[in-house]
Parts: sequence; C-alpha cells; structure tokens
Amino acid sequence: MNLAVRLTAHGALLLSLLCFGCVSLERSYPEKRYFVIEVKDARSGDTGDGQILSLSNLQISPRYADRGFVYRTSEAEYESDFYNQFLSSPAVMITEETRKALAASAKFKFVVGPASSLIANYVLEGSINALYGDFRKPSAPAAVLEIELFLHNENPGNPGIVLQKRYMKSVPLKEKSPEALAKGWSEALEAITAMFVADLGDRKL
Repeated sequence: MNLAVRLTAHGALLLSLLCFGCVSLERSYPEKRYFVIEVKDARSGDTGDGQILSLSNLQISPRYADRGFVYRTSEAEYESDFYNQFLSSPAVMITEETRKALAASAKFKFVVGPASSLIANYVLEGSINALYGDFRKPSAPAAVLEIELFLHNENPGNPGIVLQKRYMKSVPLKEKSPEALAKGWSEALEAITAMFVADLGDRKL
C-alpha cells in the first residue's frame, strides 16, 4: 500500500472516530412522578361517646395493588402508567387516610390501627375494589374509587356485623392529568368516609 492510500485510510478512520465521539448514546426518558391520596384534616371538637374503633389494613384488588396509576380506556381495556405512581402502596395510603378521616369525625373517641394495645369496641374491615382513572370518554375523565366496608361490633353483649356496604364514587376531572387524578381520588375518599359516617347516623354505638 503506497503512502497516499495509507494516509487516506488513516484519515477516514480518524474522521469516523471523531464523528462517533460527537454522537450521544444517552436516551431521554420521562422521569417518574409520585403522588399521594390525602384527605383534609378537618377535626371536629367532639370526641364521640367513648367508643374505640380499630381500622384493619384495607385489602386491595390485585389489579390495583401496584403503585403505578391505572387507566381504564375502554369497557375491557386497562393501562398501567409506569411513570406516574403513588408514593407508597395504595392500600397502605388509603388505609391511613381513612383512619385520619374517621378520627376527624365525631363518631368515635379514638380510631386506631390493628397494632394498638387499646381494646376496640368496633372493628372496621374493608377492601378497595376499584382505583382507576376512567378515560373511556376523553371529554369526561373521572377518578373512580370503590371501597367495601364491614363494621363489626366487638362488645360482648351485642356482637356481630353492624354495617356492611359498598361505596363507589366517581369524581369528574377538570383535566386529564396525573395531578387532577390524584386530587380526584382524594375527593372520592373524603366523600366515601363521609357517606360511611352518615350511614352510622344516630345509631347508638
């Protein structure tokens, strides 16, 4: 190979290496965003009539158990969002916020968790059956939450189930965004806990 050919070959190789060095191999991915469901802390001045409620950890349907948001896009199709997620397990978060909302009501003196050493007069159990963004109609998005609750009387003189009911709330969203959806779920949980307290009404617990 003569000198001119070798110089040409070396020059082409050097040019290709320089061009390769100018190319970025990094890909741009969306960052994960984290949201919470949170009820307003509007505590009443009353503390009930001395009854203690123990709220067990709510169970959740496996289809909604992951932290990624779930969207319903048709009658049979659902999508999971990897980039918009709950900050913690949705079951744990909703249990904590339900406990907070019930403690803020005037129905019970204390609302505790299952690990509390206090002896409860009533035990509340439940399951989260639906937790998704309803986007079947793009012009009318909504936040959907469904919880089934069972209230057990633990008093020896009158044991048994006091109330069993399924509560479902669909909150219309002003926009189709993760922020609006998280706020919609918070509003739905506030409404469900308020309906539960209203159903207890003036019952002598």
